[in-house]
Amino acid sequence: MSRRLPADDHSAPAEDNMARGVSVMILVEPGFVPTELGLAQDVLRIANRLSKAAIFHVRLCSSCGQELVEGLGGMMARVETLPDADQPRPDHVVVLGGNGVGRNFKKLQTWIRGVERRGSEVILLSDASSEWKKLDPDNRDVTTHWENHQILRDVTMAPHLSLPLYSRSNRIISAAGMMATADVILNTIVATRSIGLAHSVSQVLVMHAIRAPDMDQPRSENDITPFRHARLERVIELMENNLETPLSIRQLAELSGFSLRQLERRFHKAAGCSPKTFYRSMRLKRGRALVEQSSMSITDIAISLGFSNSTVFSRLYAREYGITPARARAPR
Repeated sequence: MSRRLPADDHSAPAEDNMARGVSVMILVEPGFVPTELGLAQDVLRIANRLSKAAIFHVRLCSSCGQELVEGLGGMMARVETLPDADQPRPDHVVVLGGNGVGRNFKKLQTWIRGVERRGSEVILLSDASSEWKKLDPDNRDVTTHWENHQILRDVTMAPHLSLPLYSRSNRIISAAGMMATADVILNTIVATRSIGLAHSVSQVLVMHAIRAPDMDQPRSENDITPFRHARLERVIELMENNLETPLSIRQLAELSGFSLRQLERRFHKAAGCSPKTFYRSMRLKRGRALVEQSSMSITDIAISLGFSNSTVFSRLYAREYGITPARARAPR
C-alpha cells in the first residue's frame, strides 16, 4: 500500500543530522542501471534544492579503477576510486544494479560487509540485491527485483509469490531498484532526516505517494518463468484479459488446448495451487488495487471483477489479505 508519511515533527535528532550533513556514496560498476543512478541522484539533488542547503553530500565511486564508467545504453558516469572499508565511512551506501555487479560481487561483498559493520546503512538495488540473496537464499528479509527473483527461485527457492519493494535486515536494505529507487531513497535517507522534505521531493517528482516497503512489486504473472516452462502463457493471458468477466476453468482449458486434468496438473506443478485458486487470487489482486487507489464502491469493485456480490468479495478478500476491503480503505 502507498503510505502517506505523517507531518514532520522537526525532532531534535533530525535537526542534528541536517546540521552536520549526510554523506551518501553511490557505488557505480560497469554496466550499471542508468534509471537507478538518475533517480538516486535526482532525489537527493531535489532535496538539497528544496532545503536551500547542501544536506546530502553525494559521491560516485567504483572498484573498476576507471575515471569514467559506462552503464547500460551507453550512459557514462564520472567516478572516484572506491576507498578502503576502513576509511571514514559514509552514512549511506547505495549499490546500483547492473551486470558489472555480478562479475565483481565477491570483492564488493567483503567491502560492503566492512562498511556495514562500521555503521553505514547499505542499500542494494536490483542485481546487487540479487547477488546478496544468493548468499542466503532462504532469508525472507532479503528481496530483489521480481525478474531476478524468478531466476533465483527456479534454481534454489520454493515458490514465494509475495515480493515487497524493499526489505531491511539490520543495516542492509535490499530493494527491487528501477523506479522503486525513488521510494527507498526517500523513505530510508530523506524521510529519516525530514519527513516534510521527503513529501516535498515526492511532489516535485509528481509521485502520488511514497510507496511503503511491504507493497508488492507490480508484475505480470505471464512473465513468471515456471508458467512459461509449463506452457501456460496462453492460460495466464486469458485470465488477465478476462478479470472482469471470468471464464470457467473448462473454458480456459478448451481455449488453451489442454484437457481439464492436464490444466489442473500443470498449475499444481507451476504454482502449487489449482487454476481456480490462482485465477481468483489474480482477480483479488486487481480488487486490492481498486480498493486502495480508486473511489469505486466496494460493491462496484466486486461486480466489476465477476464476484456475485460484495459479501463474497469481502470474505475472499479478507481471507487473502487478512483485512476486509472496508477496513483497508478506512482512514488510519
